[in-house]
Amino acid sequence: MRRTVSSRDTVLATAIHVLLCVTAMVMAQSGLAYAEGGAEWRYAPALAPSPPAGVAPAVYPVPLGTVGQISFWAPNRGLLITGGTAPSGSVAPGLYAYDGVSWHQLSTVCGGARGRIAWAGPDEFWTIADQRAGQIKATQQGTLSSLSLCHFLNGEVVGSYAMPLEKADSYLEMDAAGCLGPADCWFAGKDGNGGSFHLHWNGSEVETIYDPEDHAVTGMANFQGRLYEGLAIGPEDSYLAGEDQSHPAVIRTIAPAGQAPLCNGAPSVFCDVFIFSGQPLPVYPSGLSADALSGFEIATDGSPLGAGATQLWAAADPRNPGAGASHAPVTILHQVQGGWAQVGLPPGEGLPEGAYLSGSETDVFTSQQAPVGGSIAPEPGTQSAWLSLGGAGSTATVALLEAPQGSGEGQGRVLETDSLPGPADPIGNRGTAGPIACPALHDCWMATSEGWLFHLRNEATVLEPDTDPVFDGAFIIATRPPDGGIPVIPPDAPPVDDSLANQQPPSPPSGPPRQAPEPQVKRKRRKPLVAHVKSRFLHGRVLVISFTLTGRAHVQLVGRRKSKVVAKTANESLRPGRHQLSLSLDPAHWPTKLQFKATPIGAPASSGGSGGESSAPGANNTVSTG
Repeated sequence: MRRTVSSRDTVLATAIHVLLCVTAMVMAQSGLAYAEGGAEWRYAPALAPSPPAGVAPAVYPVPLGTVGQISFWAPNRGLLITGGTAPSGSVAPGLYAYDGVSWHQLSTVCGGARGRIAWAGPDEFWTIADQRAGQIKATQQGTLSSLSLCHFLNGEVVGSYAMPLEKADSYLEMDAAGCLGPADCWFAGKDGNGGSFHLHWNGSEVETIYDPEDHAVTGMANFQGRLYEGLAIGPEDSYLAGEDQSHPAVIRTIAPAGQAPLCNGAPSVFCDVFIFSGQPLPVYPSGLSADALSGFEIATDGSPLGAGATQLWAAADPRNPGAGASHAPVTILHQVQGGWAQVGLPPGEGLPEGAYLSGSETDVFTSQQAPVGGSIAPEPGTQSAWLSLGGAGSTATVALLEAPQGSGEGQGRVLETDSLPGPADPIGNRGTAGPIACPALHDCWMATSEGWLFHLRNEATVLEPDTDPVFDGAFIIATRPPDGGIPVIPPDAPPVDDSLANQQPPSPPSGPPRQAPEPQVKRKRRKPLVAHVKSRFLHGRVLVISFTLTGRAHVQLVGRRKSKVVAKTANESLRPGRHQLSLSLDPAHWPTKLQFKATPIGAPASSGGSGGESSAPGANNTVSTG
């Protein structure tokens, strides 16, 4: 439900807006020059949240806390998601919006310090948000990060999606999000074993999609109408039969809804991008394997739905830079006009000593597969990208990197490196560099680790203010619909019916007294018999299903073409634990349905058995269980 704003409130808010904008300009008199276009980095903090009724507004700007991502639909329509500063500060976890003039609070729900944003349209977007508390104990605080989704449409949250923790079908951590359209959005991260985890919005529901590869997803972006994913190759990852373990693909694509292109001889919604230019890319230092990098972020210079994109960037940090003299450097790949290049830097002319890509994480090396989260931003209309750097000192450091011309492994160059705030800024240190985004030429935004904002802009450039009421901040979105993340536990007994309390009592019944009904026994909910189902193809015609059983069961995989059985495995009796079934398929008699049967041993089939059917592998390479 939206709150109403009186005309007096509007006048007061406008006055505060003007006052804070003037204050920000005074505080940002010193800017760092940008070599091209006369643009400068300037301190440009967000407006403080509107105070409660009867409380005087804040005179000075406030930090926003840890920002997960900054994203723009247009130069005068932007969003950032934050974990906030509450309870010690005034900023709640939620979202801020930019209207071409200032950043102002938009939502006090659906935020998170590691949150992500996926635009589905000009007035529609999704967030990967922290799950609401309600079922965890005090000792489990911090386990709710990036476990739920929010769907925003026309100025309100129209859908919230979460699941109870530690269940077979629980949502897992998500680090990447992107949309191909309003009815085709993807959210991805890593599963409990280090592989990938995907959720897909198909226009009517959020569904879990399993894929055969065992690599976590760390970035996602729409490039010319196709989603690209960046992957992290972990030291414990397993490999499919066709994967090159010395050079596994670190980028792959997701097919649009309704399409199932052939990939490596088999239909699949996911397709690896193998990058060759005389040699496989990326190039790893001698003696190092693919798990030397922590995971690739993906960024383009186009709109969130891919329009106008001309270049695609992928960037990854070294996993353990202090492990010895020989470690991987910051690795950057660049694609333009259909060709890929690895961006090398000449000795002595590269990034500052000890620098690495930063983002919403305080230290990307504290996790084996930590996402970099918005640390690279291509500048539209150029062949350059801004890097947000950590490890380069106590101040916020950004660098402008120019890509080499052509494909292969070429020499790029750092056009400039800036430390923010500048030496003349009287405000002092504002934290290290965090997420960065560039919606237009010579127009970029960067949030520091404390939630202070800096803006690269040209003084001569004035944006037309965005007047869309969805983003103007006059109404703060403060309501999030219920979801499955907080279980609803019905009371043991129904509420007392007092609807007849004021009426005369009925006459006592004739005949013998009625026996009281026997109390109902509350049955304990059984665990799912089958969990963690994954599928993959070997040699294009052998379907391998891996799964976990929580009890002894008879298990069989049957493929049917219409009503005829065209392939099946033996009906095996298996103990609890991890198992897999392999089913050889004949391309001339490809099944149209698959049935995965799992019947518990020693219990009725209806008491916990699992069975179901799905379409033949093709749309998503998945097998569903009931």
